[in-house]
Amino acid sequence: MSRRDATAGCGPHRRTRLTQLAADNAICGSTAYRYLHEGIDALAERRPSPHGALLAAKAAGYSHVNLDGTLIETDRVATPGPTPGVDLWWSGKHHHHGGNVQVVSAPDGWPLWTSQVRHGREHDTACVRHHEVLPMLALAASDLPTLADLGY
Repeated sequence: MSRRDATAGCGPHRRTRLTQLAADNAICGSTAYRYLHEGIDALAERRPSPHGALLAAKAAGYSHVNLDGTLIETDRVATPGPTPGVDLWWSGKHHHHGGNVQVVSAPDGWPLWTSQVRHGREHDTACVRHHEVLPMLALAASDLPTLADLGY
């Protein structure tokens, strides 16, 4: 697998390098990276809290919410773990380097809340505990049940 500058589009065959986007828009590569990170920062500032996302789901009248984790692949991080030869960002389950992100979504799959990234070797349950999402989901359970896979 080759190294990628950034991903845009859908799927591994529709990836666009940021340097190509910069060239297409007549800006330098460093400016393209700055714009990328400014955009990510702006989106992160508007990210709701788990509690806010659950309140919005109740207000929208959803019958339930979904909880699931996903591994976002990367080839740009590596950190030695506590076990010699084991990388913190390596997911043995997926056989990739990546970050574990937890998602609370509406019944149709639209994301309502996403966690900050955790090491790829962490299991979904460890990530949810770290983000303290389970107590909020338990409090909301009487009005808003949560569906999750058996990994939780």
